[in-house]
Order: sequence, then structure tokens, then C-alpha cells
Amino acid sequence: MNRRLSALLASLLLAPAGLGAQSRPVPARPSVFASEPTSWHTVRPGETLRGITARFLGSSELWQEIHRLNPGIADPDRIAPGQRIRVPAEKSSIPAARLERLSRQVEEQPSPIPWQSAQVGDMLVERDAVRTRQKSSAEMQFLDGARLTVTEDSLVFLQRSGKTLAGSPKKSIEIVQGAAELNAQVLSASAPPPEVEIVLGNTRATSRPDAKGPARTRARRAEEGGAKLMAYGGESEVEAGGARVKVQRGMGTSVATQGPPSPPEPLLPAPVLAGPEPDAERACVDPPLAWQAVPRAASYIVEVCRDPGCGALVDRRVGETATEWRPAGLPVGQLYWRVTARSLSGLDGYPSEAIRLAITSDQAGPREALAAEGSLQVGGPQLRVGERLYVSSAATVAVASDKPARWLPVIGGKQENAWPATWSAGEHTAGAVAMDGCGGRAAIAPVSFIVDAEPPAIRWEVGDRSSLSDRLAPDTEQDRRRLGGRRSGGRSARDAWKSQAGIWQLPLPWVTGKEKEQAPDLAVTVRSDHPQAFFAAPGTALSTNGKEAALGQNRILWIDAEDAGAGVDRLTFHTRADGDRVILEIEAQDLVGNVSRQEIALRKGGG
Repeated sequence: MNRRLSALLASLLLAPAGLGAQSRPVPARPSVFASEPTSWHTVRPGETLRGITARFLGSSELWQEIHRLNPGIADPDRIAPGQRIRVPAEKSSIPAARLERLSRQVEEQPSPIPWQSAQVGDMLVERDAVRTRQKSSAEMQFLDGARLTVTEDSLVFLQRSGKTLAGSPKKSIEIVQGAAELNAQVLSASAPPPEVEIVLGNTRATSRPDAKGPARTRARRAEEGGAKLMAYGGESEVEAGGARVKVQRGMGTSVATQGPPSPPEPLLPAPVLAGPEPDAERACVDPPLAWQAVPRAASYIVEVCRDPGCGALVDRRVGETATEWRPAGLPVGQLYWRVTARSLSGLDGYPSEAIRLAITSDQAGPREALAAEGSLQVGGPQLRVGERLYVSSAATVAVASDKPARWLPVIGGKQENAWPATWSAGEHTAGAVAMDGCGGRAAIAPVSFIVDAEPPAIRWEVGDRSSLSDRLAPDTEQDRRRLGGRRSGGRSARDAWKSQAGIWQLPLPWVTGKEKEQAPDLAVTVRSDHPQAFFAAPGTALSTNGKEAALGQNRILWIDAEDAGAGVDRLTFHTRADGDRVILEIEAQDLVGNVSRQEIALRKGGG
């Protein structure tokens, strides 16, 4: 027999057998439960101290322990319905839960006692109910380690479900209205895992911990009368309409009014919170809360709470379709906020980690616009031609300002959370707006630019010298002035390249007569708005992309590059040996960094 129980029973041998009028006063000695946590129980009609003792301590013979916790009870045989008495917060023989956190307007119904204001420490047993009003919440702790958070506008009943399982009563929670979130974990290796049944109309769901961790389940009565169940952890099963489905962690299911459950679908990921940053301070009661958009999200739930687990709700926004929300008025002090994305099917995704936020003033933030201070700077390769600014698709836009602030991009007149990593081709207008943390906004004048995302086009042709002579680019002083000092022709990297009348002689082994030697790796760069080059190599066949031609004494190769956007910056040629062939590598780059490449294979042959 348990030593503590033996000692108690021995002491009870000196006590009267009953609790009648002949009962003597209880000796004033400390209770063995004095150092253990206690809760409050509301007396129901017909209850006695012995019955309450049997319910919470497992034996009516331990009534003196309950009496010692309540020295104000003059007659243990006379306790009135509605009276609150202190009881040990130990495992009871029935499903029982202690109210740990209450926020704003929460009511309880200790059945059959009428509804009354809930109080922290109250113990709820089967058939009891909790009701939360708007922007209110309650958190209750079951004696086996399970925790239930009831959100706003909800009505939840506690029930017993089935028989005792391994000494742990199987609890049943009926959600008549609203939603609740369950977190059930194993308290010790020797303790049985907590198992909780959630009832939502015609739907029954069972959640329990698994090998990977605690059960984390959110259940909601849908507006149309059905049910939604989201499994963030543990094992869950949902039964409705004669069908049963398993819902693994990270999945959720929807149930119509008459069932059956829909096939489980993946839950949306947690949104990334954009601001305020963790541990931020705001000198206003209505700071804007912003987050990044979640793909496939239909709306968002924003919660502000007094604790990271949102057991004590302060404010809540459901159905927000934007990625920013400004609460009407938060209390001064340390708070936490988090965001959950809701899918098109109505399932709640993973909540974000709650971020701490300190409200340091009871004043509202400004609603008017602030004076703009700063300018937009466009970074990366760019070219200005008159009033037109050409940039690459990787261009960056940043705000240059001496005043620290949170800047949000405005692209094409629409406010965004971040600048795009790459810009699409075409014209863009980019601006910015500053947020001072309390809603004050300052607009920065926008800039316009054209994104040139297309590289230059490389063209080549083989023809007679006479037919191509009119394309030879002169290299005159007038040309250099027109091209801003850039030459229309280039010089080879080595003397082995010979230029005659603007035509480069390719030093191929079968042309130079040095077929036993490897062709030199040489380079030529032509910098021009309209670069072009001419190559001669008699007795050479060439091919690329299915196109073939031959070079002879009077037939030469002409190559140029064109760009309809920012314009060509340079045309570069390299050669490399490839067995019995030589590869002519061509690269064209425009003035904002776009590059195109092409290769032409050269081999012995041709006219």
C-alpha cells in the first residue's frame, strides 16, 4: 500500500466514522497536500465532501484532507451548491481540467450550476462547459498533461468517452461553436499517453502523441455546420458519415455537415513575419503588423496575445486578405503576435512563431502622411539615353536616406513587401513608402526604367569579298567621336592574327601550312555600337546549328551583333582546338550585361 495513503488511513482510525452532527473538530495539523498545487471546485447539487474527496483523491475516507484545505467550512456535512472549495490538483478518477489562463470575457458552466464568470484555478469536470466571447480566450490544463486553448466566440463541453484506458480516463471535448487547439504530450515514460476525442457535430476526431512528439491539433466548427481538423503533430483519426481517415502531421481534412471526411491535404506553411521585428518597441497602441504572402493562401488570421502560445488572447483578426493589419488599440506592456494562413478549402496552416512586441504608449499612431526624406537609387549595369534609363533584369532598387525607417516597395503603384529578385522585361515604375512603426507614412518619388532582358543577336554570313565590302566599318576620327571614343575595330591578342583591309586572317593549321601544330588560342574584341568582323581562311568548311558554308580565296566570313534595347557593348572572339577542328567562340554583350554566345566549327575543306 502507498505509504502516504497508509499514514492517512491510520490517522483516520481516530476520526469519526461519519460526518454527522456528532463530528468532532478536525485537529489542526498540516495537510500532506499543503505543498502541492490546488484548484477550485464548484459544489454541485447533492454533492458531499466525501463524494468530492472520492472524485479527486480516489477514496472518500480522505475527506479530512479536503477539509483541511478549506478551514472556512464550519460543518463538513453542510456545503451548498455553487460554493467554491479548494481541492488538490491531482489526477482524478474522471476527466478534469484546470483553467490556467483567461483573457477578457470567459464564462464557465459547472453543470448544472448556471453560467458564471470563469476564474483562474477553477477545476472543470465532465459535462462542464467554457464559453468565450469576442476577442477572449481560455487555456485549460488536463491532469494527464494535455492542454486545450479555446479561442474567441467558442463554446466547449467536457465529456467522458468510453471506458478507462490504462488508468487514464479518455477525455472527450465537444466543440459546439468556434475552435480549440489541443496540445497533448506524455508527462513521463511510465505515464500512459494522453488521448483526447474531439466532437464537432457528427464528426469525431481522436488525437494522441506519437514517437516524434506531442499531439498538436486544431479543430473548428465550420460556418456551414461541418468541421475542420488540422494536425500539426502526433496522430489523428477523423470519423464522419460512416468513413474514417487518418490525418498525419502536417495534413488537414474538411468534413461536410453529414460527412464523410475529405482526403487529407497538406497544410500551408507558417507565414514569414515582416515587421515589427522581434523584441521591437512601439510608442503607439495601433502599430501595423506585416507579413510575407503565402502562396495559395486565401486569407490570414492575425493574433495578438499576452503569451507566446496565445492562451491569453488580446486581439484577433480573421479573414484578412492583405499582408498587413493594424489593430484598433493594444494595451501597454509586453505582447506577442503571430499569423496563420488559411487555404482556399478553409484549413488553417501552421501558425508562425510568436514574436514579442512591447507597447510603450497608450497613444494612437499618426494617420497623416509624413514628410518624405530620401531618394531611390537604381543599382547594377545601366545606360541612360536621353530620358530613358536601361537596366538589367538583376537591377537593384534601394532607398538612400539618413533617417532610419522601414521602407516598403511600391511597384507600378502597388505596395509590396519586398523588391523582386529579378525584373521582367519592359518598362517599370518603382517607388517606396516609409513606415515609422506607428502608421506614419512618407512617400518617395518614383523612378522609371526599362528592363532590357534580351541579349544581343549574333548573325553571320559567308559571301564574296566584293559583295561584303560595303559592310567594312571605317575606323576614322569621325567614327570614334560618334562612338564616344570606342573603336569600331579591335586588335588581336597576338601577332599571329593578321588583318588585311579590315579582314582578319584565321591562323588555322591547314591555312598556315603548319598542320602538325595546334592552332593558337587567340582573342579579338571589337567594341562598337554596331560591332562586326570579317574573317578569311581559304580551304575551310564551317558549320553551326545545322547551317554549313565554305570559305575560299574570295569568300569570307562576316559576323556582327545587334541589340534592340540598351545597345551592344562588345563582340569578342576566341579560338580553341577540338581534335581535327578549331572552334570559333563568339560572345556578344550589351551595355547592361546581357550576354549571348555562339560557336562555329571550322575544319579543313571547302573551295
